[in-house]
Amino acid sequence: MGFKRLFGIGDPDEAIEVDTQILGPVYPGAELRGEVLLRGGSRDAEVDTVYLRVLAQITRHDDELRDYEIEFCGARPYYFTLRKGEEKRLTFTERLSWETPVSEVGGRAVGVTLWVKTELSLRDGSRSAADNDLLHVSALPLHEAVLDAFAEEGYFCDSAHLVDSYIPETEQHRGFYETFVLTDRAPGGGRPEQLEVVFHTNPVGAMTYVRRAALDERDWADKPPTRCFPAAHHEVGQADWGPRVRKVLEELVLIESL
Repeated sequence: MGFKRLFGIGDPDEAIEVDTQILGPVYPGAELRGEVLLRGGSRDAEVDTVYLRVLAQITRHDDELRDYEIEFCGARPYYFTLRKGEEKRLTFTERLSWETPVSEVGGRAVGVTLWVKTELSLRDGSRSAADNDLLHVSALPLHEAVLDAFAEEGYFCDSAHLVDSYIPETEQHRGFYETFVLTDRAPGGGRPEQLEVVFHTNPVGAMTYVRRAALDERDWADKPPTRCFPAAHHEVGQADWGPRVRKVLEELVLIESL
């Protein structure tokens, strides 16, 4: 991403520069791997820790933006002296939660903002300003397969956003969930014009919740009722998702008619 100066604001020659690089594709439930490249300034510096936070931007119920920390890890090695003008390479590895939101579906951005904040802590207790790098998290093959099945029924993913709320009666470990907004490209027959699809993902697969879209409502209980179906990771490439998708669509039409 290019070196950023984090220390020595008063004297640019003293600045420690940092360049954070993410290695390989990133998926929910998989390892986030990368390197932090440091370049020393005009004098030696005693570095305590280089740490990284994975953050997501969420709009709260009061319409204020909130930075939500998803993961936290340190780059190795810890506790070292960065010599004058020296370049040093540190590595980091952290397994992401299965509930990590995705920012890309089919290689296309869906509107969710994620980034990695890199900070340095010196042994004298001082801390740097932060270096922020956008993080691209791709949808899992399971997500892609289910969304493709909806597309075959005329519903295409337009966007996604994070909702500051909880899914009832689930083992949710983050204080938000991601909802994908699907628009009907072949309207008619009393079908909803838009859907909200939510994946509650874990190591086995995902429970897929589907409802008529109500984007102005934030709380799960205030939104229209859902219908859901399970989907397992090992089914990707083997299962026909069409019958499950058609069943929930039929149930949603039935709900609308009541």
